[in-house]
Amino acid sequence: MKVKYLTTMATVSLLSLGLAVGCANPCAAQDKEKTEQADPCAAKEDPCAAKEDPCAAKEDPCAGKTDPCAAKEDPCAGKSE
Repeated sequence: MKVKYLTTMATVSLLSLGLAVGCANPCAAQDKEKTEQADPCAAKEDPCAAKEDPCAAKEDPCAGKTDPCAAKEDPCAGKSE
């Protein structure tokens, strides 16, 4: 009975030790070298690079107009609070 008990205890101890060491560092089994990944958008051209600004040639619609309120007097100028 003692032999069976000691064998069971030794087996449990070894399995527990293996489990503790194996789970201590989950990254230990992975490859440490990381490959550099290329930017997938690096080779793509800007689709708007060759296009012109559609508003560049247009004139300002308000360029020749005067301010309609410039000649009016301030309605609150002579009033006191």
